[in-house]
Amino acid sequence: MKEEYKIVRGLISIDEAMEFGASISQSSVTWEGDEQVPTSKSCPNHSICNILLGSLAKQISELTGKNLIPTYSYTRIYLRGAELKPHKDRPSCEYSVTLNLAQTHPWALFMGENELNLTPGDGVIYKGCEIKHYRKKFEGESYTQVFLHYVDADGPYRDYMYDFINTRKKEETFEFVIPDTGHNHSNYYKIHNVLPDIVIDRLISKINEDKLSTAMVSNSKGDGIEDSIKRRSQIYWIPKTKEYLDLYTVILKAIIACNSEFYQFKLSGLPESIQYTVYNENDNGHYDWHLDMGTQAVIRKLSVVVQLSDPSEYEGGTLEINNGRILEVEKEKGTMIMFPSYMLHRVTPVTKGTRRSLVAWVNGPAFI
Repeated sequence: MKEEYKIVRGLISIDEAMEFGASISQSSVTWEGDEQVPTSKSCPNHSICNILLGSLAKQISELTGKNLIPTYSYTRIYLRGAELKPHKDRPSCEYSVTLNLAQTHPWALFMGENELNLTPGDGVIYKGCEIKHYRKKFEGESYTQVFLHYVDADGPYRDYMYDFINTRKKEETFEFVIPDTGHNHSNYYKIHNVLPDIVIDRLISKINEDKLSTAMVSNSKGDGIEDSIKRRSQIYWIPKTKEYLDLYTVILKAIIACNSEFYQFKLSGLPESIQYTVYNENDNGHYDWHLDMGTQAVIRKLSVVVQLSDPSEYEGGTLEINNGRILEVEKEKGTMIMFPSYMLHRVTPVTKGTRRSLVAWVNGPAFI
């Protein structure tokens, strides 16, 4: 990249930006003050933003024509009155990306004397050590933005590649998420016939018995109906008891095999109960575009869906995954689908019949 900065419209989609912005605002991190911009709150190496740091590294390398290595991410939520004075960055920010995730009001970014306006999902790649950049006083309510910092692996600042060590908490562990030629981290993995038909039929019968024997609670934490503009479904949390041990064992073995062959993420377990989900025609059952990442304290790394209904039993209800294009996932009964939890996905409205599935999330140490 010969120029000092480059605008990249739609570096991530607006839906992704909105989901990342919402996940950040709802996360349980301890936000820090910011000496550079007192009227803001910040978080170095937010685990959710480190997903972007690693997963965008290859794309940013291609756009700059350099072999870039991540150093760290830095997340800011600017508040009314915030002002970023003209400055240049330190060596670990040799190549940086400023990415708009959410805004209540537009807010111009200046690169040198040039005024740039970004909408959510837009980014600017810039040479942080060479060009002065700044923002004038913010008149809106809030503006969520993340810096993604890199150094040239073949350049003078390559020794700053481990700068993230100085910006993280000592008890945290990290892992790079950089797709390579051997593993595709922007796709999904499927295993056919994880659960045979007879096992599925018995499982559904058993769950229905359990549901009838317990009071249904209609809220987001208990069993019952998930009902919002974004989601409409019935859920039941399968307890981690002896009667369901075989189910958990089968799914965990499949997860381990899949991760070993395909993703090779560092994983720590399945702390949440498996969710049994029902999407009905009469309820207009659906789940709009969303991410499964969790919060800073609960890092979901892999999402798992097991199809329990035969495709002939319903219409619509397609699981779709967005990796830059929309992937329609297979519907065969008993098939297990696995994909990284940082990928946008949805279940389209069920227009006829009923779609049943199991959903699980696998946790692990934070990404970087």
